[in-house]
This record gives sequence, C-alpha cells and structure tokens, in this order.
Amino acid sequence: MKFKFKFKFNDFLLHLATLTVILISIGLWVTVMTSDQRFSRISNESSSQSSASLSTHYRNVQSFYAPGQTYVFQNGVRYQVHDAKRNLPLKFVQYLENVKLGTIEKMSTTASDYERLLADQNYIMFAYPDQINFTVLLGKKQANSSLQFNRVFVPVKSKTRYLYFGNDKGSRVYRVKIKSGSFRQLAKYVKSAQDRQEVSFLHLKKLYVPFYAKEIKAKEYSYLISYQSSSYYASRLLGSSYRKSVAKNGRTVYTAGYSKRLQIPKEGKSNDHQYLYQNYLTSQERTVTQEMLESAAYVKQLGLAEQDLRFFESSGKTVSYINYIEGYPIFANDALAQTQVTMGTESVSVAFSSMNLQIPIPYDGRVKTLPKTATLLKELNSIGIKESEIEKITIGYHIQADKKRSDLITLVPTYFIKVGGSWNSLAGWKKIKAENTDLLMEGSSPSSSSYSSSSYSSNESSSEANSSASSSVSQAGSQAPASSQEAYSSSRSQPAAESSSSSSSSSSSSAVSASSASSKEGEK
Repeated sequence: MKFKFKFKFNDFLLHLATLTVILISIGLWVTVMTSDQRFSRISNESSSQSSASLSTHYRNVQSFYAPGQTYVFQNGVRYQVHDAKRNLPLKFVQYLENVKLGTIEKMSTTASDYERLLADQNYIMFAYPDQINFTVLLGKKQANSSLQFNRVFVPVKSKTRYLYFGNDKGSRVYRVKIKSGSFRQLAKYVKSAQDRQEVSFLHLKKLYVPFYAKEIKAKEYSYLISYQSSSYYASRLLGSSYRKSVAKNGRTVYTAGYSKRLQIPKEGKSNDHQYLYQNYLTSQERTVTQEMLESAAYVKQLGLAEQDLRFFESSGKTVSYINYIEGYPIFANDALAQTQVTMGTESVSVAFSSMNLQIPIPYDGRVKTLPKTATLLKELNSIGIKESEIEKITIGYHIQADKKRSDLITLVPTYFIKVGGSWNSLAGWKKIKAENTDLLMEGSSPSSSSYSSSSYSSNESSSEANSSASSSVSQAGSQAPASSQEAYSSSRSQPAAESSSSSSSSSSSSAVSASSASSKEGEK
C-alpha cells in the first residue's frame, strides 16, 4: 500500500513539471512574438529597404552630395530608376572618386543644345534637387570649379571619354574628360535596375522636373522609430561642460560659454523633436562653396543616425539636407528637411529633427496611387496655384503616425510642391487654401493668383512669374544625336549672362508646351 501511494505522488510531480514547462514555453513564445526586439533581427540585406542604409565608414562630405534621382533610356524611352539592392546615387559618388578627370570646359548656353543633351540616349543622367558646384562634388579646386550644375551625364559606353554637366538655370553645359577609369560597371547597375517609372520633363521657372504621363503606384513603408536623448546632442555639440536654463518661451536651453547654444524640444504631447543649435562666431563672409562644405561638416557633427541623408537645396544662406528612402525624400511635418543649416555672418544655426528610422518592417504590399503630373497641375490650378508660380515638384514621403503605437510610423508617398519659397504636400496646400478662402478672395483679380499673394510675402517678383509662363515638356522619346561630342562641340561658346525671359522663350521654341502635353496625355 505504501508503494502504491509513492507511485501516484511521483506521477503527480511528473505531470506538474510537464505542465509548468508547457506554460513557460507558451509565455516565452507570446513575449517574443509581441516584442519589438523580433524586428531587430531583420537583415537589411534581405529586406527591400536595404539600399537606404549607408556604411558608416563612408560619411565624408562628398557622400552628403550624392544625387537625388537617376534616369536612363531603354528602347528609346526615358525611365526614372531605383535599385533596391544598391544605392545608385552613392555608387556614382564612389565611382567618381576612382576616376581621373581632366579640366572643366565650358560648352553651350543654348536651350536647344541643352534639350538635346537631356534626350541623349548614350548617357545615364544623375539629377540633383538643386545646384552644386565642381569643388563640392570633386573635393578640390581648379579652374572653373566654382561653376554650378544640377545634372551629371555619365556615358553608357566606356569608349566615350567625357562626362557632361548641365545647369537648368541658363541651359549651361560643361564637360570634363575621363583620363583614366571607367563607369562601365555603374552603367550596368543602372540599366539592370528593376524599379522604374516612365518619365519626361516639365520645364518650370528655372529647372526641369519629372513629368509622369501615367498614374504612379508607389510603395508605402513602415518603420520603428527612436529618438536620441537631448544629452547626446548636448555632449556632441557643446562638449562635456555645459549648463541648463529655461528661455522666456519656456524651452529648455543648454549653453557652453557665450558662443554655443542648444534649444531642446518641448516635452509631452507637443514634442516635435526639433532642435536648434547656434554657434556664434566672429564676423565672416563665406563663398557658396564654403557654405556648402561647412554646412555638411556641421551636419556630420550632429551624429544623426541617418539612413541616407543627402543635400536637398540651397536657398539664400540656408543649406538643407533630407533623408531618402527607396529613392524619395522624407519631409518632416510635410514641409521641413531633416536638417537646415543657416550660415550667417556672425553665427551658424542648425535646425534638425532627432527622429531616427530604426528598424524597417517587412514590406506588406501596400501601395498608393499618385495622379499623373497633368492631373496634379489641374488640381493645383483649381486651388489658385498657377503653373507659372510653381518652383519645384517632387514625389516624397509624408510621415503618418500609427494610431496605437508611438514608435511606429508609415511613410506614405505623395506629391510635394514648392511655391513662394515654401514646401508643402498637395493636401497641405489644399488645407491652406481652405483655411484662407476669405483672405484669398479679397482684393484679388481674375488674372492673378490670389493664393500666392495671401500666403506669401510680396517680395516674389511678378516678372519672374511672367518669364516662366512658357513652361514646357521635353518628351521622353526624343532621338539621340548621331554623335554627342559633335553635337555639343558645334555650338561651343563662353556662357553669357542671360535673362530668365530669354531662356524661357528659347526653351518654348524647341519643346512642347505643358498645356499641349497635358491634353495629349489626356487623349491617350
């Protein structure tokens, strides 16, 4: 009898231990599956977002000046391309470091030559969102290195030994001989890129922007995000010795001596994670080149955990840098770049966002359909923004916060438009229009844009708007010249100062008007 009781007790202990192990296993499985840490094991190499990451060792100044977009012809059609496995703009900068280049030659300033270069199928085009110069890109000074450009034309075939550089402002063309080295492998990468959109160009005030004849299906991406602490930026920018105070506006401020100041974002729900660093210096004037190079050095000093931070635009004394994901820029609050550096004569101000795209969530197939460019222009015109007032158009990402989790966002593609010196999304401009309807209608004439006069300061030149009225579309199917070198050399001349009106009139004579192109696309 004693033996039987002992056997049942041991059996009970065995079942209890088994049940305990099962419960612990279930608990661990639930913890792992609901924890954010499971995402940290996602490999960037196997993710479609892998191209967004940059190697930390390649954070020199030139890498901040990688181009924004890449274009290539195939079977007579121009495409805007993106490679999910390779960062093509950064690859261009890396290959550029490994070739030996000759002197910078001035070529043509005629609109017809410029559009011939845009349509040349023998070249891959890397486009910048704004003008830079040769010193910034090449990292050294030489004759003519202060000349500006916003497009680089790389030969598809290695036997072509010239790089061409184009500036939309004034239709200026330059070239540099490739003395040694080759872009052959880069050309293969670009031509094999699978993510592509058929595109032509729309000529606005001072530049050509992508013109999409068809609707675009752009992917949405989700990211887990994080924010660096204020003490991290304080130690990087102010050093180890700084003091804390509260300004009149209620913002916390860290200072180091009398020359350095860091303003911290407000805490709580109103926290926009926007910092402002100011460095007061002895009075000094800077050249455009110095402003661009020094601004990049300040951005590097911030220590942002950026994915792919690049130069976005230069306006006055302010140089902006923006984060790119899968080939498109991300706009903070639909209007701001990631970092804006203002180079004053007596101080440098750096406004920046501390948001860090930490971990990409595996792509789930979500896409957003964007209207073709002609439809976009009609929508803008319907709210009072005329085509002649538009400065820039780009596709970018709107940051959409998750309703349940504060550390999760979705990047939603949409159009961003620059008007009167300010960026905003299409939805943002519509909201401004709706909020200011009464003001827009007061004192406005049918022939002028009341939107522009009410939303922006009056210092925008009306003559500039008139000179851009002849905006045009450069068609994607243009035939390439028989010989690129002969075509551009035949009209070789020294650039002369030209008015924007003469440039626009020259362009309109050799390209299709935007309204005509829009109607043709509608017929298709």
